[in-house]
This record gives sequence, C-alpha cells and structure tokens, in this order.
Amino acid sequence: MPPIRYFVIIIRMKSKLGYKKTHIRSGTIFFISLVLFFAAGNVRAMDSKPTIRDEAYAAKYVSQSIADPIEIEAGTVKWIKVNFKNVGIAAWDNEGSRHISAYTMEPRDRESVFYGAGGWKSPKQIGRMVGTIKPGETGEFGIPLYAPAKIGEYTEEFYLAAENWTWVKGGYFFLDIKVVPKTEEAASDVDESETGPPAGGLKFSRPALRGVAGETENDANKDDEGSYQANRFILNKKSVTAAGGERVKIILGFQNLGTATWNNFSISAGTPTTLASLPQKISLADDTWQDPTIIVSKDKIVEPSGILRQEFYFRAPAKVGNYTAEFVLSVDGKSIHTVSIPVTVTSDAPSYVENQIIPQEEIFKPRLAEEPRLRVGLWQKPEINTVQFVSYEDDYDVFAGIENRGRLGKIKIGILTYAGGVYSFKGGGINFRTNDYIRLSPASNPHAVFTLYNWTRNVGWKGQGNFNKYRGAMELRIGEINPDLWVVNDLLLEDYMKGVAENANTSPIEYLKAQSAAQRSYAYYTKQSDKYGIFDLVATTGDQLYLGYNSEGLLSNFVTAVEATRGYMATYDIDSDASTPNEVVITPYYANSDGRTRSWKEVWGGANKAWLVSVTANYDIGRKMYGHGVGMSQLDASARAKAEGLTWQELVKYYYKGVEVERIYE
Repeated sequence: MPPIRYFVIIIRMKSKLGYKKTHIRSGTIFFISLVLFFAAGNVRAMDSKPTIRDEAYAAKYVSQSIADPIEIEAGTVKWIKVNFKNVGIAAWDNEGSRHISAYTMEPRDRESVFYGAGGWKSPKQIGRMVGTIKPGETGEFGIPLYAPAKIGEYTEEFYLAAENWTWVKGGYFFLDIKVVPKTEEAASDVDESETGPPAGGLKFSRPALRGVAGETENDANKDDEGSYQANRFILNKKSVTAAGGERVKIILGFQNLGTATWNNFSISAGTPTTLASLPQKISLADDTWQDPTIIVSKDKIVEPSGILRQEFYFRAPAKVGNYTAEFVLSVDGKSIHTVSIPVTVTSDAPSYVENQIIPQEEIFKPRLAEEPRLRVGLWQKPEINTVQFVSYEDDYDVFAGIENRGRLGKIKIGILTYAGGVYSFKGGGINFRTNDYIRLSPASNPHAVFTLYNWTRNVGWKGQGNFNKYRGAMELRIGEINPDLWVVNDLLLEDYMKGVAENANTSPIEYLKAQSAAQRSYAYYTKQSDKYGIFDLVATTGDQLYLGYNSEGLLSNFVTAVEATRGYMATYDIDSDASTPNEVVITPYYANSDGRTRSWKEVWGGANKAWLVSVTANYDIGRKMYGHGVGMSQLDASARAKAEGLTWQELVKYYYKGVEVERIYE
C-alpha cells in the first residue's frame, strides 16, 4: 500500500491578506483549510512567503480591468490593468531605483508562458508601475498577456517588489486565464487609454509587433532591426482650451519597445502652426525651452522596456483661433514619435503678452543659479527637549555642527536631546554628545521625507491628521535672536511651497497659481530680511501656515499649481531704474475684505509700498473684513478667477499694482 500523504488545499485570495490565496466571488471571502488523507504521489509545496525587509512598502489589491477568467484567443494579446492602493508609508517612485514591478510566483522566478509582448522586463518580471504613487493613492499596473498556442486554463501568479530593496507587503495577486482557439484575423482586446501604463506595442494580429500604440504600421518608426520603437502611454492633455498666452503643462510618458538602449533624447516642437488670419507662422515656445524649437534635450539611459517621463510647458498662441501643437520625441538622433494636440484659444492674450515669436537671445536666463533653500522654525521648546527622528525614504547623515558623525539608516530611529547646554544623539549605532547643534541631512535624496515621531501637530480645520512629516533636513538647536530650543526644517523652496496650507483644494486652479506666486514671493522676501536668525520663517500663520508633507496629499491641486509656477515671484522696480533688475517684494494676503483692499501704510503705517495700494474687491462687497486687508483677498481672487476667467498673472498684477511676474530660478 502506498504511503499516506497529507495534502492541504490552499484557497487563493486576491484581497491580499498576507500570502494566503483564495478566489473571491461576489465579494465573499472564504477561509477554508481542508486536510485530506489519500494515496498519491508527491505534491509540490507552495513557495515560501517572500521576505518583507521594509514594511514601509505595503499594497492592497483594489481591482483589475477584466474579471477572471480572462479569455484570450491563442496567439493574440490582451492588456490587463491591475490596481493597487499604496497602504504603506513610503512613496512608490517608479522612476527611481526602487521602482515597483512584479515577479512570477509558484514557483518563484518561473518563465511565464504569457511572456512575448512588450511591457515585460523578462519572462519572469513584468515592467515597472508608472508614476509616483504616494501613500493613500492608487496605482495602475499594466500587464500585456501574449496567449500561447496551447488551449486551456492557466493561473498566473505574481508578487510586487520594490526593485533591489524589498518585496511589497500584501503584494501577491493572480490572474485566471482561459486560452481559446483563435478566430480568423482576431483583433487584440487592448485598452489604449493614455492614462494607463504601457501595454508594450498594443497592436497585434499575429505574434510579431506591428507598430506603436495609436499608429498604423506605416506611421511607426521602422528601423530594420526594430531597434528604436516607442509607445506613448502618458499624455495628460489630449486637447487644450486656453486663454491667449496661457502657460500649459504637458506630461509625456514613453516606453522603449525596441532592442536598443536609449542614451539621450530630445523633445522639440514640430513645424509651428499657422492661423489663417495671421501672415506669419508662430511659435509656442515657453521661456523654459532651450531655444525656440528645442524644448528639452538630455543624456538619459533608457533600457529596453524602460520608461521615459518628461514634463514641460508651452504657451498658447496670443490670438483667438484653433491650432495644432506638435511635439517630436527624438532618441539618439532619430525621430521616433510625434504627438499632436489640438489647441483652442478662447480669448486674445492681455496687452502685456506678445505673440509667441521668441528670439534666441530672449530665452529665459535665471537670476539665481539654483533653487534657494528655506529654513523653517517648526517646533519651539520640544517636550522634555527630546526629538525622535526617522526616515523611511533615505539614509540621513548626522552632523555635530559641521562635523559628520555617521549615517543613520532608513527606518532607524535617532534620538536627539538637549540638556544643560549639551546636545546628544543616539541611534543606528551612533552615540555622541556635543556643544554644537545637531543636523540630519538626506544622504542622496534632497526631497526625502522624515517623521518627528514624538511630535503631535494637529490643525483642526485641516482634518484629524498629525502634521509631523517634512521634507529635507532637520536641525535641533538653540535660537540666536530668540534663545529657545527649536526644531528647524531646512529644505528646498519648492518643497516648502508644496507644504503651505493656506488654501482650499477645490479653489479655481488659476487662483491657486496666483496664490503660489504670492506665497513664494512672501517666503523669499522674508528669507532676505533675516528677522529670525537661525531660520527664515515660522511654520505658523505668523508667516505662512506650513504643514509639510502630509499637506501635499490634502491639497493636491495646490501642489499642481506650485509645479506650474515654479520659480515665479512678484517683482517691483523699487529704485525706478529700468537698467537694474526689479526686486522681489513682499506680497501679503488674507481671507477677505469688505469690498476694498487696504494699503500698507493704512494698516501698518510707515512709508508707502507702491505695489500695496487699495483696490476694489467687488466679490467681497457686503462682507465683514476677515484679516489685515493688505494685498490679495483670497475670497475675492478666487471668485474673480472663476467669474472673469482671469489668468494667474492677471490676478497677481491686480492685487499688487505695478509688479512684474518673473521667473527667478529654473
């Protein structure tokens, strides 16, 4: 009699509870463990659970675009989208070294029989997820499945991984697939949405790749060996409606579907489009372009199946009419993809916006060589003079004054204390005392996020969250002007801007852009005044309410506005000398007026500030003043943007009379 063997039936589960598996139908989860005794041959054991070395990376299965079983005709391709929510505390930066991809399981690292279309890195690994997925956001993972010739039912099992770092907790998923006989000239069932990740070719009628997504075979670049091919899978605007002269943000994403590694790329404007009523051709050039036709050119290595993502701006033509904007991707000197976007201009540009014919010598030259940094006084008199610091995104170098005392690894907690005139640090194998202040600075990523574990910062009108996460560097030190103990956040100005929480996320985008320019001007001007000593601004409404990283998720539209106005500030010709540059000026703002704004002198006395004079605030009429009344009324500006369709530059110039809106740095 054959030996009796124990056999466990495992139920697969897409809800991602651990590494268990169960089919879920009609939303019901069944936990079943059946132990059967029977005479049988050897039974293959399930793979051991992947090791989660960093639980900051965690995912929750949300949905897939086609329900199981997925039916595919033999020899054709079907693209499946699987959605996962980032339930960890680390962002999924899918252009970085820890990008999110998926590996085959059961057995681990097996070669999938559904490999064969573009979009896979290898037979055992699907290409990376696209975009940066912050905690709480949902990302989309595209899987092109090339069905084998053998008819039958298959189960494909995968597990998400942060490349070169850790398996993603909860990252298991599977696809039930049914391969059926192929009908004559069957077309692939492919979703060609421009918001999803690449499908790797997308157009198939036989195993060979025909072209690039959205193109005919004749349109695709046809290198003899298929060396240079690209699939555009991100285009944030399929058409544009804008006012004359308005600045428009474009996001393009491409996947390298060829066999050659890309070494450099450029994006250029195609032939400028002519409006019938104009005698000359025009350009869409923005002042950030390299020249009137080349938008951007860079050295960048993009391996086969790799991703290229690029953001840039163009200017809508100055005159009302219909246009077509064309942008060409060139790789290693070869033009391989053209993007065409219809542009409708609804109103002529203001008088200060000239037609977009920009000579080479007038291309933007930044006043500052690099983006400034800001130092923000976060936390005064920390409880028991102790700070608990941790980062899940980068290692941090630990300094006593300017002396490097070691490196605190990710996830390791550092304890900073001040007592009796002495600073001390302990954590990650580092332990010292010093008379100098202590500074922790990101080892490689200047935008890295850190958490102050023992600080509770609640702001009731912003929800129930604890605003204790910030980007950049941190210092614990005694103040110079005010000799209290402070936690200071030292970070790049644009990162500071994204954490300013003075607006509502539902406000009109042009108003939010105007606010971002005003708030950036205020921050930079205040930095120049050096009124605090060891830092530039406080994190409260004493300057601007700064809530850091957690605010970015609450005010995502404001973050978009900040990115669209990067480097722009309000300037004024203080010395009345046109031969000298304008100076960045202070730009106060407040909730709402009673129908008119106030001048600087009317409220605070002293000398007049010529750009801060009283203007009519029509949309505030009948209201009670809320705030100091100087500069921009937020309520009036928001209503004016919505009712009158003003651009953000027009809004800034309305409330701050006589200013220019200049880009101070790239």
